[in-house]
Amino acid sequence: MGLVDKLMGASGGASQNPRKSSANGNSIADGALDTLGTIIRVMGEASFPLEHDIDPSVFPEMCAEFVRHIENGAAVPSFDIPQAVNGNRDWAHIRRFFADRRHAEKRFVSERLKDYRGVVEDLVAGLRDLGQRDKNTESTVKRSLNSIEDAVSTGVLPEIRLALTKTVRDITETFAEQQKQYEKQLAELNARMSSLRQDLVAAHEEMKRDALTDAFNRGAFDTAIVQSLNMHFILNQPITVVMIDLDNFKQVNDTYGHAAGDEVLRAVGECLARAFIRKSDLVARYGGDEFVVILNDTSAENATNVIERFLRQVNEVKIPYAPDGTRMSCSAGFTEIQDDDTVETLMGRADRALYQAKAAGRNVAKFMPGSPEQKSE
Repeated sequence: MGLVDKLMGASGGASQNPRKSSANGNSIADGALDTLGTIIRVMGEASFPLEHDIDPSVFPEMCAEFVRHIENGAAVPSFDIPQAVNGNRDWAHIRRFFADRRHAEKRFVSERLKDYRGVVEDLVAGLRDLGQRDKNTESTVKRSLNSIEDAVSTGVLPEIRLALTKTVRDITETFAEQQKQYEKQLAELNARMSSLRQDLVAAHEEMKRDALTDAFNRGAFDTAIVQSLNMHFILNQPITVVMIDLDNFKQVNDTYGHAAGDEVLRAVGECLARAFIRKSDLVARYGGDEFVVILNDTSAENATNVIERFLRQVNEVKIPYAPDGTRMSCSAGFTEIQDDDTVETLMGRADRALYQAKAAGRNVAKFMPGSPEQKSE
């Protein structure tokens, strides 16, 4: 039985026009194979990153293996499917692979939508609750002040003292209970957001990268920095932003050529990838020879060591075509997100810190505090 018969099924009787039937069968079979291969390929390229996908690149490669199996009978190493014999394909495994993934993606999307709706509903309910609580607090304060006013009108000192004491106690207890409820709601919201934070990590993987350095590009950073500000507002977790600039890079291009400059940029990109290794970190090429790093859930104090380690790694980068011993260096400025920050104030502070590092002689990192209470390094 030929491939067409295997795909389309053998005819129960003799065809009145065997040649025409065979030609149509081949055309249909080729179209079916091409369509199926395209479906599997697109499923890999546009798949949802699921929680059990440790490496996002693994599933697209599995899809590519199945596409090759469909097109030419190649083996599928990921599933121990051998090279096809006599044109046979493991159609049952292909159907199961496709169906299992789609069911998993449906569950993933449904659960995530449910989580997002739950967070929004909790947030709205929390805001309504806060408004009602503020009204109750206002009523308590007014009643307490009225009791003081009544006591003062009597002119009896013990009654005035008693009213003042009771008022202070009632107001203190009211605000303490209000603070307790605020903290409880924030803790509950943090718990709900913990799993959703991973969605930001997965979204980072879908952002476009700079072709030369393999860091994320400026557009990816512009999206991520807004997300980071929002996450800080919701979770109140520390986030540090680092701006990095190559020292005397123009001189490298002018002296040794742009090819040498490109090699240096690639090498610095590798240093960044080795230094900032967490999935939650985002490293982007900000423009030209400038890079920027977002360190989520990291205070400026905790970021210092890793930044200095990166600078030491860059010191090992050799400049192509330069005399032996000629090495590269970077300067870095970093700051920590504050509650009242905007993208402009945050990046302006990081940029000023970078300027201080350059002015201090280069090859150093400088911290710019976000408020007068913080001490500059």
